[in-house]
Amino acid sequence: MFQRLIISICLLSLAACSGVSRTPDEKAISYALVEDVTVRKLTDECSQLSVTAKQAAWRGYRSWWKRNGSLVEAADYGLSYNLVTLTDSRQETGARYAMGLTFDIVAEAEQRVAELLSDGDKTAACMDIMAEYRDGSMDLREDSNLYPLLVKLQEKHDAQGQDLYVKMGEIEDKSHKKYSRSAYAVERMAKREGCANPKVRTLKADGPNEVLEATCADNSFLLVRCEWRNCKIQN
Repeated sequence: MFQRLIISICLLSLAACSGVSRTPDEKAISYALVEDVTVRKLTDECSQLSVTAKQAAWRGYRSWWKRNGSLVEAADYGLSYNLVTLTDSRQETGARYAMGLTFDIVAEAEQRVAELLSDGDKTAACMDIMAEYRDGSMDLREDSNLYPLLVKLQEKHDAQGQDLYVKMGEIEDKSHKKYSRSAYAVERMAKREGCANPKVRTLKADGPNEVLEATCADNSFLLVRCEWRNCKIQN
């Protein structure tokens, strides 16, 4: 049932899911957001290994974000732009577009993190890969085809971003609904934690910062906070 639901979302997401049918802008958006989720999840994983690995992870992440953060924000703007302009006031369809693409982004990032840390010595792997993030070899500019598209999105974000967010707010006010982009990723996370048949409810959805609640079949619940699509269960 869940697999059929995801297939339906992919069809509704206007070619947002992985495949050759993606537009160049969609490829650039996905590229930037996958890289961002990957480095955030790597930072979390490496921080749990040792103090040295944690320090290296945060140095790598902060350096990478300082150079690439504005492009990630531009990619998030591009996703929001598609949500509004491709679906107009049909917010539920727009929500599926955003959630379907976010699910795809998180799944790809998780696979990359698992591959990068697949060697026996995870601490050594963390030190090596986070040094690459720190020194710039993992920067978004390294993709000569997609980087110029991200720069154009950044220029559009700087010029029109506020108008877009006003329009998004108007759509939410009209429909009286808020949708979290990370809902499907949170559902999968809850199942991994042993939460049977989780029902996910959005408590807060302000752009890349989201708070969700997953209620399990036994009426227990998990509170999950997501920041730029990297989600963590709150104790």
